[in-house]
Amino acid sequence: MAKFYRTLRRPFETAAFRVALAVIPRLPRRVILALAWAGGNLGFLFDRSGRQIGLANLDIAFGLSKSPEEKRTILRHSFITFTRTLLDVIWFGTKSKERLNRYVKPDDSVQRLFCGKNQICVTAHFGNWEVAGQNMALHDFPFYSIAMPVKNPAVDRLLIERREVTGQKIIPREGALRKMLGVLRGGGKVAFLVDQNTEEHEGGIWVDFFGLPVPVTPAPAALAVKTGSEIFIGFCEPLCGGHYRFYITEIIVPPKTASEETTRALTQQIMSAIERQVGNYPEHWLWMYKRWKIKNRSVNPERYPFYADKD
Repeated sequence: MAKFYRTLRRPFETAAFRVALAVIPRLPRRVILALAWAGGNLGFLFDRSGRQIGLANLDIAFGLSKSPEEKRTILRHSFITFTRTLLDVIWFGTKSKERLNRYVKPDDSVQRLFCGKNQICVTAHFGNWEVAGQNMALHDFPFYSIAMPVKNPAVDRLLIERREVTGQKIIPREGALRKMLGVLRGGGKVAFLVDQNTEEHEGGIWVDFFGLPVPVTPAPAALAVKTGSEIFIGFCEPLCGGHYRFYITEIIVPPKTASEETTRALTQQIMSAIERQVGNYPEHWLWMYKRWKIKNRSVNPERYPFYADKD
């Protein structure tokens, strides 16, 4: 029945998205920011499930070090940041070069990325990860990102068109590793979002994130060792006035020899860097995601949030 209703509403979703594609790019930057603020606040007020998940996640990450009111403030800003990201996928898809050059400022730490070497870019659902990819692709080298397809195929196609408008290529998650390996061996660059669940049967490995084991993809670490590619951990942080700052926090040079232990250690290093960034700027991370959804059987199950191991 759920599948039937999902199929029934798809034409309406597609029509609404086409309207958004027609309207949002025409709006001034200040209106986009106002919509993000309003939409984020409405989401915080009315998305009860997202609010419960977010507060549970904040409890895991910060425990008693932050008050309930501080956690609610962080979560409200997280809703606003996420709404701004969604709007900006569309807004930056028109007059892309002009708008990206005006509003997205890569700092000096990013300069090593703008070269003809094979490199792996790693980020998280932090700030505007979408704009980071669009900005990278402006620099005339092969740049590929992995993305989970949207359930509505028509909306997915329209969204990919927006993401690829500056030359970035989007690869579906299924079967992406072989394509990524070819890109790196050809001197290109690939990007990963690593702060999402990858179950063991999908190749995920367990590493710690805010003190609890989570299953994540080892692909960036494995590809780095296999191809000799440096790993750049970077973020696109929202600033006042609708601007963004794009910067690299860490560069990892992979070891020469591959092993399961090496892959695990590199993956943990990546996740620890993301944890530090999220801990320093928590208002920009996507707390509404079920990050601790899968329990590790070696850990006391009571340490996991209420939504863990539930559909």
